[in-house]
Amino acid sequence: MIEPSVTAIEGSFVFIPKRLSWFAIGLCPDLSPGVMRLKMNQIKNSDCSILWHAHSTWSIRIGKLHLLIDPFLDDNPAAKTKASTLNPSHILISHGHFDHIADAASIANRSKATVLANYEIATWLTKHHSIQNTVGMNHGGTFRSHQDGLKLSVQLVPAVHSSSLPDGSYGGTAGGWVIDWHSDKSSGRIYYAGDTALFSDMQWVARTHVDLFIVPIGDLFTMGVDDSIEATRFIQPSFVMPTHYGTWPPIAQDAQAWAKQIEAKTDAKPVVPEIDKPWSLPISK
Repeated sequence: MIEPSVTAIEGSFVFIPKRLSWFAIGLCPDLSPGVMRLKMNQIKNSDCSILWHAHSTWSIRIGKLHLLIDPFLDDNPAAKTKASTLNPSHILISHGHFDHIADAASIANRSKATVLANYEIATWLTKHHSIQNTVGMNHGGTFRSHQDGLKLSVQLVPAVHSSSLPDGSYGGTAGGWVIDWHSDKSSGRIYYAGDTALFSDMQWVARTHVDLFIVPIGDLFTMGVDDSIEATRFIQPSFVMPTHYGTWPPIAQDAQAWAKQIEAKTDAKPVVPEIDKPWSLPISK
């Protein structure tokens, strides 16, 4: 089997750069050696599906679990999915800003999802939105679940960013999420950095291999393209995906240009997501 280097996703195809071996070229002789394509069903994927809803909202499905990160849908000009259509098992909130929490209450109250957030946000959601199934956490804390043969752990890790809630109240400290799982089908690790600047302590996450790194590239409110490349060097993931960009003009970025820089300057495989198009994370069991 060929281990592909993914630079972008277009429908059901994975793009392969020309540095692959002659054997890869032989599979697709009618394609340019500069960029070749293999159908997704030629790649052995895990039971983990990643879907970007635009901005910084992500659905991560692992087996029967659906982790929804930073739900901002109904008022998101780039989103195609409505909050009323999602039924996650868990909602992960990185910080209190409106563009990361806007639809958390409506989805949680309808779906009865478990909401993971820092203690201040969890308390606020219970007090102001009557959400009962919350887990208040702080940096370094880990939520663990074992269900249907799937062991899940979700750790709240630091991010360098502000955090106030939509009504102006204190939102605790911003964070990111490290998601680990183990099942009969696969094991994996995802690091969602959240809204953050580049900081050297990100490197401690890489003490254990990261399969997928989700990093902001929009600049102005988070790190930009150059710092996201340095962050990818810190983490050394197998795959990296961009987030927090393209929603409004101040955070517009050329994601394909970003992918080319990632490919040239790091060992990670960049994946540029399309809104609401799922991608299966290729990882070993």
